[in-house]
This record gives sequence, C-alpha cells and structure tokens, in this order.
Amino acid sequence: MTYRPSILFTVTPVLASLVILFSVTVSADSSVTPSGPLSKRDYWISQKKLLDKNDARSTLAHKIFADVLAAADRRPGPIPELFILDEEGYPWARSLPDGTIILTRGAIDICLKAKSSDNAKARLAFIIGHELSHQVNGDFWHFFFYQGVRPELAKDPDMKKTLEQVMEIALLTDQVITKELKADQYGVIYASQAGYNVRRIVDTDVNFFREWTAATSPALLKGAMLDVNHPQIEQRSATVLITLKKVSEKVKVFDKGVEAYKRGGYVFAKSYFEDFLSVYQSREAYNNLGLVYYQMAADQLDKWKPDRPAFRLSLIIDADTRAKKTLSFRKQAQSSLARTMMKSESHESRFIKYANTASKYFREAAERDHTYSPAHNNLACVHFLKSEYSSAVGELDLSLTLNPENAEAYNNRGVAYLQMGRKIKVNLNEKVEADLEKAIELKPDYVDAIFNIAYFYKLNDKVKKKNLYAKRLAELDPGSRLLRALR
Repeated sequence: MTYRPSILFTVTPVLASLVILFSVTVSADSSVTPSGPLSKRDYWISQKKLLDKNDARSTLAHKIFADVLAAADRRPGPIPELFILDEEGYPWARSLPDGTIILTRGAIDICLKAKSSDNAKARLAFIIGHELSHQVNGDFWHFFFYQGVRPELAKDPDMKKTLEQVMEIALLTDQVITKELKADQYGVIYASQAGYNVRRIVDTDVNFFREWTAATSPALLKGAMLDVNHPQIEQRSATVLITLKKVSEKVKVFDKGVEAYKRGGYVFAKSYFEDFLSVYQSREAYNNLGLVYYQMAADQLDKWKPDRPAFRLSLIIDADTRAKKTLSFRKQAQSSLARTMMKSESHESRFIKYANTASKYFREAAERDHTYSPAHNNLACVHFLKSEYSSAVGELDLSLTLNPENAEAYNNRGVAYLQMGRKIKVNLNEKVEADLEKAIELKPDYVDAIFNIAYFYKLNDKVKKKNLYAKRLAELDPGSRLLRALR
C-alpha cells in the first residue's frame, strides 16, 4: 500500500470551485488537446527571453536533446523541438502539445550541480526523456491544471493561500502522480538508450531527485520551489527513486537480451525481451524480440527448405546505446531452441508461426516510431523468407527513405530485386547491381554485400567480376566459409 499523508483543508468557496475545476480537468480524456496561450510555443518565446545560443549550457542541452530524441519513441505529429528560456525557475521543464519542449536555464543549472560531468549529462538526459514521454503519450495534464489555476494569481495573499491548498491536492491526485511516474520511467529508458548512465544517478544521486521533484511539483508557485523536506516532496521523491531503480533493473534485463541474441541464445533473449516489454514498451525491445522470432523462423525454413539460395540478408539489432549492430542471417546452434518446440509441429507450420510473430513485433516497433528505419529493414527480411519479394522491396524503399545511408537496406533490396525478377520473370539485374554496389560504397568492408555481388556475378557467368569481389572477400575474411560458395 502506498503511504499518503493526511491533510486537513479548510474549504473556502474559491477553493471548492478550483478543486472541482481541477478534478474535472485532470480526468479529461488524454486524447483531448489543450488549447490556450500557455499551450503554444509562440506565447513562451514572445513573453520570455531565450537563452543565448552561444551559452555553453544551450549547446550542451541541445546536444543531449538530439541524442535522447533519437532514442525515444515517436508518434505521428509535430517533431519535438527544444527551446531554452533564460529563466531561473518556472516553468523549469514543459512539454507543449505543438511539439515544443521547454527548459529553463534554472533547470539546466540544477543538473550542472552534479559532482561529475557524466552525472550532469545523465540528469539532463533524464529530464528531457521525461518531457519527451509526455509527447509520445499525448499527456498534457499540467495544461488543464494551469488553465484554471495560474501561478501569477498568487500575488494576492489570500489567493496565494488558496492556490497552495489546491496545488497540494493536485500533488496527491492519483492520475497526476501516475502520469508523472510513468514519464519518469520512460525518462530513464530513453536516456539510457541514448547512452547516458542514468543508473548511476538513480543509485547515488538522491539529492537531485529530491530537488527536481520539489522544483517540478504541481504544488510549485511561480519562480519558487517547495522546501525539499516538504512531506509531499519526500513522498514523491522516494516513490520516484524506488520506481527508477525498478526501471534500472529492467534496462539491465534488456541488455542481457541483446547479449543473449548476439551469442545465438534465442530462447534466453526471447525471455529477457518479453520480461522488459511486460513493463516498458519501447521500439527497441519490439524490434529485438522480432529478431528473435525471425531467427527461429529462419532455422525452421532451413530445415524445411535446405537448398535455398545462399544470399546474405542483414538484420539490425538495437543495443541500449542506440549503436546499430549489423548481424548477418547465419545458422547458429539451436539445441536449446529445438527442445522447446512441440514435436507434432512440422517445420513449415513452425516457420509460418514464427515468421508471422516476427512481423507483428517489427510492425509494432515501426508503430512506436514512424521514423524508425531498422524495423522496416527487418520486416523486409521476413517478407524475403516468405518469398514475398515485392513486399520486401516496399519495406526497404521506406527504410531507405527514412535513412538514405542505410547500407543494410541497400544490400537487402538488391537481393530482393534479384529474387523478385526471377519470380515475375523480369530482368532486374541493373537494379540488383546498383543496390549492391551502393551498399559497398557506403561500407567498403561490408562482407555480406561483397559476397552477394560476387555470388550474383557467379549466377550470371561474369567470372572476372566474380573473381574480383571474391578476392576482396578473401582479403577481408581469409577463413570465410562463404568463399566455398563462390568456387
């Protein structure tokens, strides 16, 4: 049971009306977009001074914002953009419905109080991740609140007392606490996936969370913070720390899933990613779980149709640092996997089941972020396994639109064009050659693409060109088993 301190309020007519207003507004459907000047970027940049772009704090914040934005989920709508106000305090950090993320100089200064540069960056990454989570979830509860309860009304002593009471009620409102804790959770995940060591500040930086909770509490007044020893602040900061430590442990589970996948331990990887997704739904986890099912499907396809073409498809797995590690489609030890399968199922039925499940997870990853190129690349690989070559080309076209420098997608599309041409009896060799050459241009040491173009030339009896790329492959990987397929 969550401890919640009891507070006795004297209800005045003004207070009663404000409480009713707040109870109605925070219960509003999350799909309702708030309106009014405070919800617009123009209000803040016209009424407030922006921090000088040459200020080192601005440079740092924009760098971290770009990193965390790249790691965060995205929904259709405005692309988030950061604006930094030259203000000591209020509004500290704010997510606007038009895609704007506002930080103040004071918010950055709180982060810079950390004992080390890495901790300062992790603090700021967490705050930015928190605000981006509100964007992803369309969650703008604070606007419904502030439209009825404006901090600037606190100039009158009686109104100030009333506002303080209403804001303390806000602090204890279940929906508000739930939304803020959820944003805290995703703040840790997004910052971690962007490469910032948030775990360290979760474990050791208690004072930061107390101070930040006080600064951003619904009980704040303009330009001021509650005392960090305020009972509600103590409660929320303690709850935040407990929650964030739980998130930190789940991020470790995600890491274990990545390592298990790279070792070929797909059963273990599947368990780790499912554990992570049971609490936190991120595009990376959906993508990586899709890869597990892809490998399970590919294993069954090898057993069902062992004489398939030798072309190499490239998959993209996301690690917690957002570093894209290209893993080739390889047959790996599957003994533990085989023990989990029902003997009554045929290789064909297992292949279909696993391929469809992989597709489902890749689509979910793409739905979490419509700009997420790896999910479309990986979904194309599933289409390829199912001999749906035109669908594979379509997904790869989209992947390349999102990331024109994606060598893996060029490699895969070249192979898909070749198989599609054979299937529909149309010569697409120029497209095949162009895409494979482009993949190698982008990554000169790209073994899979070099093998694929050599194998393509072998199939087309272009011996000199085949030998040229075979020699290049031998120089890059002298002991490669792929060389046998080119003889």
